Amino acid sequence: MNGRPGPLVLLAVLFACVLAANVAFGEAGKVVFAVGDVAALRGASRVPLSAGSTIDAGDTIVTAAQSHVQLRFSDDALVALKPDSEFRIERYNFAGQQDGTEIAVFRLVKGGFRTLTGQIGKLSGDRYQLLTTQATIGIRGTHYQVQICARDQCMNGNAAARSGMYGAVYDGRIAVANAFGGDEFGIDELFYVPDGEAPLRWLAPPLFLSDKLRPRTSTAKASQGDLRFTKVPEKEVRPAVPDPPFQYVATEDLDRIAFAAGRTVVVGSDRDTLELDRTTDPKLRLSIDAEGRLTGFENASLVASVGSAAIVDTGRDNSRSGLNWGRWQGSGSSIAQSLGNEVVHNDGGNLHYIYGTAATALPTSGQVQYAALGGTRPTDSGTGQVGTLISGGTISVNFTSAQLGLSGLAAGFGGATYTMGGTANIANGAFTTSGIGATGACSGAGCQSLIASNFTGFFAGPGGVGIGLDYYFNTRTGGVIEGVAGYKQCPGGKC
Repeated sequence: MNGRPGPLVLLAVLFACVLAANVAFGEAGKVVFAVGDVAALRGASRVPLSAGSTIDAGDTIVTAAQSHVQLRFSDDALVALKPDSEFRIERYNFAGQQDGTEIAVFRLVKGGFRTLTGQIGKLSGDRYQLLTTQATIGIRGTHYQVQICARDQCMNGNAAARSGMYGAVYDGRIAVANAFGGDEFGIDELFYVPDGEAPLRWLAPPLFLSDKLRPRTSTAKASQGDLRFTKVPEKEVRPAVPDPPFQYVATEDLDRIAFAAGRTVVVGSDRDTLELDRTTDPKLRLSIDAEGRLTGFENASLVASVGSAAIVDTGRDNSRSGLNWGRWQGSGSSIAQSLGNEVVHNDGGNLHYIYGTAATALPTSGQVQYAALGGTRPTDSGTGQVGTLISGGTISVNFTSAQLGLSGLAAGFGGATYTMGGTANIANGAFTTSGIGATGACSGAGCQSLIASNFTGFFAGPGGVGIGLDYYFNTRTGGVIEGVAGYKQCPGGKC
């Protein structure tokens, strides 16, 4: 819909006229993590980026194919860049307070990103701006995502999407304007700006907007056939269309189960991958033995078989959630993930899994609390240690706002206790903090420095009576601390 620019749009347009006199240079923030080939174009230099690297005003951040990066600016803004992206920090300054010198002007040249704006966007929205070829974006404190598509570049299923800029707003409000018109977009609204046309409202999220960002090695490339990499998954589950009706059909394999009601599963191989999938996906194949233990997983990305490895730390909830969890341990398993033309292996590694009955009839309002039932012992791929799930903590769900909060999760390894909490949006019965991040910390003499902390999970059973969750801490030594936990709705909704 073409509309007359409102006040917020006019502010964005007027702001562009005065930016030339407000150029700010210097340190803007740091890299939280970088996976694959990520660099800053700084003057005539190309500076490789890794966790902890400084980014400056004037830098152009570029990501190669199968590479991505998360940036934290000094005003606490987070930016997660997708593969094949080019993002320039045109102007940036933040003195730690709102004093009139704060400014944040970014330019997305190609690719896409998701961002949670910081203090500048929240306190001085008229001092924040995103520039693209298609339009200019101004904000009032927000969480949004943008993707630029060249002709035939973005695939929406089997069809190529029209060229232009696509976006979604998850929180707050943004103004999108160009020479042809402007409009404002709020929570859960989608927009599209065709090349050379005014912004339009978009009804359904294009599939490419929330592409999975494949993990890849953040170290020097290993020899072909023996690739290893540290997992920093960007498993995006929002927005998503509802699952179509689909009944899993059993094959001739005797240990394969027909899931008439459907299942949702999360598997996390502690060095390679994190996958959240449903049996409504025709490409997903699960193998489960007579005791309910997961012995095989296969979808478009991951092929894993327990083989002769042990299955330990098993547990289940015999109620309607159908939650069932465990961990593969020791040699004998095969775990392989396809990344384009490469196949990476973590054969014999720890693979944590949790699955449950697909959620139905989730509430649309009200607040409910969940208590931990149990889970696997956490593992540290960097040190080889197996720890203790001290506490799964509690999960509070606000179905009215479709948000979930985790608090009090604690994993122990000798002289170190790692804790995690955070919030995530709920979409299609699933949730994740990837891209924005959870809050992780460690206490004790044995602590390792953390790069990022995240959790991903799903609701299970009628009314979402259960929750399955995978959590992971990425350490600066290249390891991944990971485990899974199951939760059950507290009687009366309060624990």
